[in-house]
Parts: sequence; structure tokens; C-alpha cells
Amino acid sequence: MKRQFYNPNKDGIKIRSINFIMLVLCCVLSAGVFASAFQQKIKYNKIIDNMASYARCTKAVNDFRDTSDFLTNQVRLFLVQQDVSYAEKYFHEYYVAQNREHAVSLINEFHNDDTIQLNMELAFKESQALAEIEMYAMTLIYHALGIPEKMFPAELKDIKISVEHLALSNPEKLIAAESMIFGMEYQNSKDKINRYTTTVLDGILSRHLEMQNVERNHFYRFLLIQMCTIVALFIASVGLFVLIRVLVLRPIDYDIKSIRGEKKMHVLGSYEMRLIAKTYNALREKDEIKASILKHKAEHDPLTGLINREAFSKIKEVLSDTAEPVAYLIIDIDLFKAVNDKYGHLVGDEVLKRIAAILSEQFRNTDYVARIGGDEFAVIMTKFGETPELIIQRKIETINKTLQKVDDKIPSVSLSVGVAISTMGYNEVLEEQADQALYHVKQGGRCNCSFFTIEQ
Repeated sequence: MKRQFYNPNKDGIKIRSINFIMLVLCCVLSAGVFASAFQQKIKYNKIIDNMASYARCTKAVNDFRDTSDFLTNQVRLFLVQQDVSYAEKYFHEYYVAQNREHAVSLINEFHNDDTIQLNMELAFKESQALAEIEMYAMTLIYHALGIPEKMFPAELKDIKISVEHLALSNPEKLIAAESMIFGMEYQNSKDKINRYTTTVLDGILSRHLEMQNVERNHFYRFLLIQMCTIVALFIASVGLFVLIRVLVLRPIDYDIKSIRGEKKMHVLGSYEMRLIAKTYNALREKDEIKASILKHKAEHDPLTGLINREAFSKIKEVLSDTAEPVAYLIIDIDLFKAVNDKYGHLVGDEVLKRIAAILSEQFRNTDYVARIGGDEFAVIMTKFGETPELIIQRKIETINKTLQKVDDKIPSVSLSVGVAISTMGYNEVLEEQADQALYHVKQGGRCNCSFFTIEQ
């Protein structure tokens, strides 16, 4: 099933989709950080290994040089001091310690098939050539010292001295050995060894610097990748914070204010927040409708739909605080008990409904028409002209004419109306005055309207 991250029809981006995207992004970036760190570790280890190999190879070349010089010194000391212990040290190094061979082996291990290996082998070959001269010279020294051949070191027994050298006297043999190990040819061989080993050291250094530069560049490249992924991870974190702030936290702040202010929620933010706001607003509208219905039922008469006594009382309280003129009408149905007795209460209810409808039609929206008792109605008029008596009189006459028309279902009736007018808003005296005016109408024959005067 294909994941849908955004659907305009659903109005908003889903937090779950954002979380999934950010989780994948963070995982990818974190994997990038770990991968670059791992590569940095590899490159760092290579740099360390390269430095270690450089140090080992450099030490090996220097050990080769030192060993070659050591062998030379032992031969010369043997000649000068005529002490066989120097010859023994020579043979121990040459046959047992073998530092030169170890150095060559190490160089071949790290630098095979290149000029470094070639020059190292040439240096070893030259050193071996010197060793042959040194051993021949030591054999002459042994002969010059008068040591019997059977007491010669085993390493020298196979070396054959030339007839010319054997014919020399012992001092002459020492001179011949001295010319071999101190002569120009010998020194030239020593210089060759130094040149070869110097070339090897230069090659090792060049190779080391080259490898160091390569590995360092790799190290810096992965370091840059790591820094970029860390920055991207930081930006992703900030982006997530901003998204949460814009899509969740800010709508929540607005919604809290709306709830406290008993207002509708703002449809903002993510899909979930918008859905919550829409659901809340829909429920609130239903509650408002229900409350409006309940309020209407509480304030209106269920039979006629007019304002009931309780709501009419609140209106009178409000109008008592105003300074504008008002007219208070008390309306009574003439002989309504007789209608109920003759036609029944159902017909009586229809009469009440008809009267309520006619009153609502004749009076304005700024007037307040109420049913305050069984067959009693009341009206408070506001914002009328300079001749309210004439207006009210015409309205009542019109209403009575309408009610006296014959109807098959509803009998004809008439209204008696008492009116009291105040120029300074509603007061309780108005109701008493209107009641006196109503009494005056009933005494005068009903089906009419009377206005309160002081004479009444």
C-alpha cells in the first residue's frame, strides 16, 4: 500500500507522515555520521600504520648502516688492538645477529618491486663485498699474529691466502691487511653503501609523504562529510522544532485561547490539529444549536411560540433601565372560557395559536409579544412615533376584525386591551395602569382598547 504523505482533500500535513520522514532522514544522516566516523577511523589507522612502517623502515636502514659500520670498526680494532675478541664480535654479528639481513627483509616486506628495494639490495651486495675483504684481511691478521691455522675461527678456515701474501713477513702481512681495510677502494665501497642507503631513506620518506597526503586527504574528505551530515542533522532538528511549533504548538495556543473565550477553534496546523478543530467546532455548533433550542424552549410558550412570562420579566428588567418611551399592553380574550366549554380545549388551543400568530404579524420586530397566562397576552412597544395611541388603536381594531371572521374550524373571538404609556422606560406602575385600562374596556362592552388616564 502506497503511503500518502499529503492529501489536500484532507486539509493539512499529517504529523505521523512528518515523524516518518524525519525518522528516515535522521536515520540516514546518523548513518552518514557513523559511516564517515568509521571511515575516519580507518584512515586514521592507516596514517598511524604508515607512520609506524616509516619509522620501522627508517630504523631498519639506519640499523643496516650501523651494522655495516660496526663490522668495519671490529675489523679495524682487531688490526689495531690485535685482540681476537673483536673478531669474535664481528662473527657474532655476521652469522648470528644478522641485522643487515633483517633490515633488507623488512624493506622488502614494505617496499617490494621498486627503486627502494633495488637500492637496498645494492647496498647489501656492496656490504657483502666488503665483508669478503674484511674476512680476508682478518685471515692475514691471524697469520701475522702467528696463530696456528687449527686455532683459526671456523668462519676463516675456508679462506685461502694468496701465495704472495703468504710470502710476506708478519709485519708486512699487517700492512697488507691495513691497506685493504683503510684503502681508497674500501672507502669507495663504504661510500657506495651510504649513497644506496641514503637513496633508500629518501625513497621511504617520499613514499611516506605521498601516502600521508593521500590518507590525509581521505581523512579530511570524510571529516567534511561528517561535518556536513552533522550540520544537516542540526538543520533537520531545527526544522522538526519549527514544524512542531507551526503545526502543533501554535495551533494549541490558539485553541486554548479559543476554548477559554468560548469561541470556535482556529482551523490551523497539521491534519490532526485541523481535524480536532473541525470536530470541536462541529460539536460546539451542535451544542450551540441545542442550547439555542433549550433557551428558546425556556423563554417561549410551547403552544403559541411567543415569549413566556419568565422571559417577559427579563425584558421588563432591561427596559426599566432605559430612558426611551414604552407602551405596555395587556390583552385578554373575551369570553374565552365559554369557547373552551362549548368547543373543547383543543379548539381553544387553536384559538390561542391564531391570536398569537396575528399579534406577531401586527406588531413589529422591535416590539415584545408574550403570553403571560392562560388567555392573557402582553405587548411592550418601543421606538414608536408621537401618536402611539392612534397606532395602537388601529392595530387592535385590525386584529379584532380579523378574529371575528367566520372560520369552519376556529370560532370568532375578540380582544380587550388595556394600554399604559411611559416616557421614561418601563416601570411596575405601567402594569397596574394597563390593568386598570383593561378593566375599563371590559366594563364598556369588551372588543376594544382603552388607554390609561388619571380619571380611570
